[in-house]
Amino acid sequence: MKGKVTFQDFEGGFWGIVGEDGGQYLPVDGLPAEARRNGASVDFKFEPARGASLMMWGRPVKLTSLQVHDAPQQSDHQR
Repeated sequence: MKGKVTFQDFEGGFWGIVGEDGGQYLPVDGLPAEARRNGASVDFKFEPARGASLMMWGRPVKLTSLQVHDAPQQSDHQR
């Protein structure tokens, strides 16, 4: 699926992906450093994650594949 990386600045801040389907996906293992760019275009595959998330945003997923196509300039939230 295609999507865009987004940084959510609440609950301590975290990275997620908004899919082309409009869905919000929360990678439970986080994103690799090269993908932590707000607005970066990505292709990703995932499996549903087991358990609950403390974040009140998105569907918890385990990424099985992630390819970054473009990475805008480093954001202030890069971690």
